[in-house]
Amino acid sequence: MKKYNNTKTIIAVSNKSTIIVYVIAALMICTGAIYFFVASEDYSELSQSASPSSSSGSSTTTESNEGEGNTIATVNEIIFFTVVGIAYTAAGIWMLENKYYSKVPYIIAAIGSIALIAFYVSTRTISIPSVGLQDDVGTIDILSKVMQAAIAGISIYIVRSSTIIWRSATTTKAPSSAASSSAAELLEYKVRKMKKRNEN
Repeated sequence: MKKYNNTKTIIAVSNKSTIIVYVIAALMICTGAIYFFVASEDYSELSQSASPSSSSGSSTTTESNEGEGNTIATVNEIIFFTVVGIAYTAAGIWMLENKYYSKVPYIIAAIGSIALIAFYVSTRTISIPSVGLQDDVGTIDILSKVMQAAIAGISIYIVRSSTIIWRSATTTKAPSSAASSSAAELLEYKVRKMKKRNEN
């Protein structure tokens, strides 16, 4: 059993629960790596399209405008994927460093992942200004959305379960001999009770 304390919150978690933190941190970092990979792929395509082509100088103004529009869209995608990749990687490292000290990274991960899934679905169902209607659904897309759904689910579980532990520990009545105990002592009593129940 591990206990994490700070001046604002006292949260107790089992060793099994700490494994979940490592799992979600790994999912976060892997998701960030996927976004970096997609950004690098877009950058490679942009570099190839920007290189001198072998075609003659007979391209029309319309084709030139379309090419410029595609370039801008690709640059926007690169920036977006890079920012998301950095955010996921940073949040994953934050989780590893803090574990249960703070619920903030898990709340951010849940909200961010759900928002990205919703954005992806919307880009495949409706035409969004400056993005348009996308019709490509690749293996990497599906993999990233599955991982993001897992991140959101695990994050919500961690936030809710740690809240339950804290509330139950501070509101449960201890035996009469411990009636005047502090919140920390009440927490210790609850943790011992939970540990004994798990052993049985």
